[in-house]
Amino acid sequence: MNDDRRPLGRAVRSRKVKLDGSRKTHASRVVHRGPEGVWLFSPAGTEVVGSDGFPLTQPADGVQFFPAQPLPESGGWFVAWCWAPAPEPPADHWTSPWISVDVAAACDEQFSFLDLELDLWCSAEGAGIVDVEELDAAEADGLVDAVTADVARDAAEELYGALHSGHQGAFDGLGWRLLAEIRGRPAAEP
Repeated sequence: MNDDRRPLGRAVRSRKVKLDGSRKTHASRVVHRGPEGVWLFSPAGTEVVGSDGFPLTQPADGVQFFPAQPLPESGGWFVAWCWAPAPEPPADHWTSPWISVDVAAACDEQFSFLDLELDLWCSAEGAGIVDVEELDAAEADGLVDAVTADVARDAAEELYGALHSGHQGAFDGLGWRLLAEIRGRPAAEP
């Protein structure tokens, strides 16, 4: 590691649990702990293993944010990623910095979350809420109750309101600063 890079903290496992019980797990390192929450880092090439044992490869360096508190208006939870451009982009949205957000419910296990299917994205091109139909289907199938689904929808709207003004300022810009430091780049170049 170069001296100009931020030192990485302890190794942890991050787990995403889907409503059907399937999981995805990957290795990360704690890079920041503060009153707002905890930020983890995992580099491009990190192996992400699903419940089926099938490994996927993370396409880009990213920092993952686990907030300490629920959202102030909706009371909903989320987990967010700030992504650097991928060295070998698997899709167009991986060619420049962007944010992905999983609207979630907290789990008892540290660095784990229940994915409520509703997602957001934010980049220089704008922001949006996606997978609305997945949450609707999960609610119709009884995988999530109506109250939880409504909180998830409200959380997505609250997050969209915060994100649509610009991806560089999201989460007070901390994710981008951490990512730039870890990667040994100027703060303006995550």
